[in-house]
Amino acid sequence: MKKTEFLETLEDILQREEPCNETDILDDYEEWDSLSQMAIMAYYKKNFGISVTLNDLNNLKSVSDLIKLAGDNISD
Repeated sequence: MKKTEFLETLEDILQREEPCNETDILDDYEEWDSLSQMAIMAYYKKNFGISVTLNDLNNLKSVSDLIKLAGDNISD
């Protein structure tokens, strides 16, 4: 998956009207709550085969960290 596709998908998951950028801080997003985190966990499991815990997500700071968490599943 391309990084731009992932960013668009993230916008959909978070139901954001503004675009997501790699440098954005997750805690700055009004939409970054436990429900959206659960949706991210399900998305990573279904699309990347990666089990992510709430603890994993709580340790992430930026959208870039979410991209890194996906590893080779997201490319430039």
